[in-house]
Order: sequence, then C-alpha cells, then structure tokens
Amino acid sequence: MAAFTLFVLDGFATYEEPLKPHWAFQPLFSKKQIDEAASDSGLSIIDALIETRLERQGLEPNGEADKHTLIRRATYDLTGLPPTPGEISDFVNDRREDAYGKLIERLLASPAYGERWGRRWLDLARYADSNGADENHDYPEAWRYRDYVIRSFNQDKAYDLFIQEQLAGDLVPSSGNLKTDHDQITATGFLALGPKMLAEQDKDKMLIDIVDEQIDVVGQTFMGLTVSCARCHDHKFDPVSQKDYYALAGIFRSTKTMAHTDHVSRWVETVFDDPGNQAIVEKYELDLAALKAEIANLESELDAGKDIEDSAQTSEQAMQLADLRKKLQNLERAGAPVPKAMAVTEGEPLLMPVLARGDHLKPMGEPIPRGVGQLLADCLAPPSVEPSNSGRMELAAWLTDPRHPLTARVMVNRIWQGHFGFGLVRTPSNFGLRGEAPTHPELLDWLAREFMDSAWSIKHMHRTIMLSAAYRRSSQNNLEYSVTDPDNRLLWRQNRRRLEAESIRDAVLFVSGKLDQSGVSSPDNGDKGESYDGKKEEDTEPLIRTVYLPINRARHNEMSATFDAADPAVHHQQREATVVPGQALYMMNNELVMTAARDLAAEFSHLGSQSVPSSLNALYLRLFGRPALPRETEMLVGEGELQPADLKTRVSPTLEDWERICRVLLAANEFVYWN
Repeated sequence: MAAFTLFVLDGFATYEEPLKPHWAFQPLFSKKQIDEAASDSGLSIIDALIETRLERQGLEPNGEADKHTLIRRATYDLTGLPPTPGEISDFVNDRREDAYGKLIERLLASPAYGERWGRRWLDLARYADSNGADENHDYPEAWRYRDYVIRSFNQDKAYDLFIQEQLAGDLVPSSGNLKTDHDQITATGFLALGPKMLAEQDKDKMLIDIVDEQIDVVGQTFMGLTVSCARCHDHKFDPVSQKDYYALAGIFRSTKTMAHTDHVSRWVETVFDDPGNQAIVEKYELDLAALKAEIANLESELDAGKDIEDSAQTSEQAMQLADLRKKLQNLERAGAPVPKAMAVTEGEPLLMPVLARGDHLKPMGEPIPRGVGQLLADCLAPPSVEPSNSGRMELAAWLTDPRHPLTARVMVNRIWQGHFGFGLVRTPSNFGLRGEAPTHPELLDWLAREFMDSAWSIKHMHRTIMLSAAYRRSSQNNLEYSVTDPDNRLLWRQNRRRLEAESIRDAVLFVSGKLDQSGVSSPDNGDKGESYDGKKEEDTEPLIRTVYLPINRARHNEMSATFDAADPAVHHQQREATVVPGQALYMMNNELVMTAARDLAAEFSHLGSQSVPSSLNALYLRLFGRPALPRETEMLVGEGELQPADLKTRVSPTLEDWERICRVLLAANEFVYWN
C-alpha cells in the first residue's frame, strides 16, 4: 500500500510504513508539540500552520476583508440571516480593538444561531416530518427532535453529551428535571427518524434494513466512515469486516425502533413522564365518551326513521353520522394527546450472525457478540457489552472517549466546513481510504485536541476559527495563485459562498420585514407557511424560518430542488452549490420574491425627504450589507437603461420604479452570495 505524508512545521516528514491503520485511524498529534512549534511565529496556531504552508509554496495570503464584508460573512455564517443596517453601522463605526470579537459573541448568543447550525445537523441526521419510502406516513412528533437539536446548539451542549443523548438518551438515569429528561428521550429520534418500508410484509427484512440505515447514519455522522458497506462483504477499502458490522448490528437489532410490525408497521412513540398527563387522559376519555354518545343518539334517530320515506333531513343525518364515525376513528387512533416523542427504547438483547451477502435468510456461523468488533482496536479497545444491554450506552461512551481517533476530528472538520465552505478533509463523511486526506493534518488534529480540551464546546470552536486571520481574509481572487492552487486548498483567501435554500427564503422574508424570529415549538408549524415556494405564504404574517417548516420526503418543494437542499432520505454531508438558469428564473418570478419586492418598494418609496441616492444606499445596506456604488446609483435612477425615458422629469421614482429596482436587486447574485 502507498505511503502517506504528514506536513510538519520544520519541513516534510514522510512515514514510509504502509497505510496501517491509515492517517485517520492513528492517534491525534500531540497538541503541546504543535503549540511549541508554532509559538515563535507570533501568530495564532491556526494562522501559523496555514501560513507556514503558504510560505513553503511561495504564496502570500490575502489581507483582511473590509468591515462591511466581515459582518455580513460572520452574520450569515452563524445565523443564516443578513445583518441589519443598524448592526452594520454599529460595527463599521466601532473602533475598539475587540469590536470583531464582540460581534462574534453577539451572534453566538442569538437564538438564530441554533436555527442555523441546527439545520446543518439536520442534514446529517436525515431529518424529515414524513416517512417517505413505500407509505409516506407523517411523523407527527418528529418536530420535537428538530427543536431539541436547535436548543442544544443554542445551549452549547457539550458535543460528547450530544452524541450520548442521541444514541442512548433513554438509558441515562433521570436527572430530576423533567425538561432535561424529556430532551434525553427526544434525542434518540436521531435513530428513529429514517425512512422505513412500513408495508414490507417480510418483517425480518424490514427490521434488518432499519438496522442497516441506523448503522449508516451513525457511522458517517460520528466517525466519517461508510461502515454499512460491510453488510454484504468485508469493506472493500476500509478495515471494517463483516464481523465488525454485525457486532454493531446486534446493538441496533437489540434496540426497539418499531412499536409493532403489523400489516403496516408503526414506530415507537414514548410518552413523557409528566404530571399533566392524567388531566389530559381524563379529558380525552370524556371527549371520547361524549362523541360515542352523540353517535349512538344519531344512530337511534336514524333507526327510528327507517319506515319514513327518505328526506333531506335523513340524508343530512347520515352524512353527519359518517363524519362523526370518522372523527371517532381518528381520535381512537391518535390516542390521548399526551406529550410524547418519536424515540427508541431497549429491546430484547439479540446477537446477529454474519448474513451471506446481507440476506437475512442466509445466516452464516455463530452469532457475533454485540459491540464494535475490531473497529479501530489499534487506537482504542472495543467496549464490553453486558448481556442484558443493547450496547448503545457502551457505543456512545466508546465514540466519545478522548482516545477515539475519529469523533473529534470529524466534528471539527464539519465546523471548519461551515466557515470556509469546505473542510480540511473535503470528504467530510468519509475519512476512510477512499476519502481525501486533510490538506492541513496537524491543524485538523490541533483543532480536535482543542475541541476536547474545551469540554467539547462547539461555540468555542466557532470563536477559535472565526478570530483567525485565515477566516477574516478577503475573498479577492489572484489569477496567478488560482493557477497554482485553483481550489484554494492552501487557504490563501476566503471562499465566496452561496446561501443554502433555507437561508435564501429566510433572507427574502427578513429584508422585507416579514420574518417571524420568535421560533416555533409546535407540531402545527405548517399553519404559518405550507411550503418554501411562497404559494400560500403571502396570506400569513409574519412568516417563520424555513427550518420550522415541515419536510415531506415524498414531495420536495420548488425552492429545495432549485437551490440544492439536502435529500432528507439520507445522511447529507455537504450541500452542493450548482449554478443553473432555473435559479435566476426563480428569483425573478417566484411569488414570495415578488411579494418581498413590493413590500420593500412600499417602504422605500415613502422615505419622504431623503434623497434618492440615500434611499438606494439604505436599500443596498439592507440587501447586500454595503452602500451603493456611484455607478450603481447612476444605473438604477440616473440615465440607465432600466429606467423609463421620462424619469428625469420626475422628482423621485414612483412606487412602480422602486418595485422594479427591488426586483432587480433581489434577483442579483450578490443577494444570495457572500464573500
């Protein structure tokens, strides 16, 4: 096998031994060693490591971006929303040395931070509000997991605890705090939310397919490994054997995901232990009894009138009876509306044998003990699973052990990806042999060590990365450097990026003053906006953030398809950023965007005594985070071709003129891209 190279501060060092166990499976570098090597540079560790590489390649890094660019970049990065003109003015005019640091702290404290970064996590967790697959049933309690994720990011929940709750929160002893206990149960929705073939009549096949899906999302999300490839045969590239796979499969097969496996199977929903439950159940039973009594009375009336010729009244009563019976059926199916979560629980402890080519009808040999097999055994001994346990708690403890070579590396790489557009490893969910090697391996490991040393604080990692000179660089291109390093792997500049589908919708609503930022924690969130495409949204004010809208696996909306939203059926490691004509057409013709243009026009056409250039400056600050350039003002309200010939005879643009201007600016690349 080929050798691999580690770039170290004093030059290149090549480790000639074969790739065993491969760079990602080796222990992390010593943080102290890296700190000492970089200490004489006078730079932060991040910048010392990056600039050493740049100097070695004869490249000079870009200087710092201007303050208008910095606040827009940081605000979009951390909240997914644009900065307001007031926030821009405050930051640009703040001459204190710590102004930028204070900006970062303000953004991290915003509830919008959890909505932004929670949405990133939901991509990994393949979140949706319906099943998809063969029968697209709603997941009525899925929203609780979504809100748990958003809440966890806003609370800066330690990442090791975040993992433990999602894999085994139902097994954690009660904290004595109902809200915390409920969160721990809700967190296991991570395992429960995947698509399932509910109408599959071979129920053993359905259950092992669910296990396979759970192994896939756990392996890619937490370890950056495609473990599920070993279901049918030993992994073709990574050191994951079939025995390793079925050791993990035993853990999840011993976990109860499905409440029953009837003709159409049903997933587990765990009722929260809450003192208010009794009153809810009592009211439900009274409502049920009253409905049954109403049905019985109506049936008696209809029976009594059998001998009478049919009449309009009889027909109306029959229709009413049918409606009541349907209401009763739905009420009985739903049960008492006590608070509950889509979750998993402990099942009967089982051992899985290796299945020939993954076929549940073809077991081979003796059952495999539950655990992780020999996966990463060179770095970290596999956990011992008690015979009476599923092994989820032991798996979670193994993943969050500081000696684990992958967990911290994978997460800090995802955080880096969120701030630069690409991770130091550009295959963020594949750290195996077919994935890319890190461009800055010692930086990746330093960040991983720093992450664990900060008690697994994700917000600490945001601060650490965003305060670096590398993050604050201009994104200005350099033609010579773009030949040497066309993909900017050496980080001599920042990367220009496009907003994701959700943030585009949110930004349109935000700049037009229609976005409700109060947050939503309700299964009825669809009442405030049925889809991303705006077809029903203009009827409701204000409108919620896109993260709170229901996601239907069987019916993707227009904005999702147009702007590369994540496929909710699978773990999604990184959003694409395609550039296709349909995106421009969407921004020019979509009703939501046109409504926003009308709202903006109504506001800016009533600015009174302000001059037109001042009004345009204010509009540009709202949409692009910067003042308008003189040539832009001239183009829009001077003698530019966009304007009617008689505009020069008017005192100021009309409402129709402002609407046209706003539509042009909302459709501009600069609205959906930031530097």
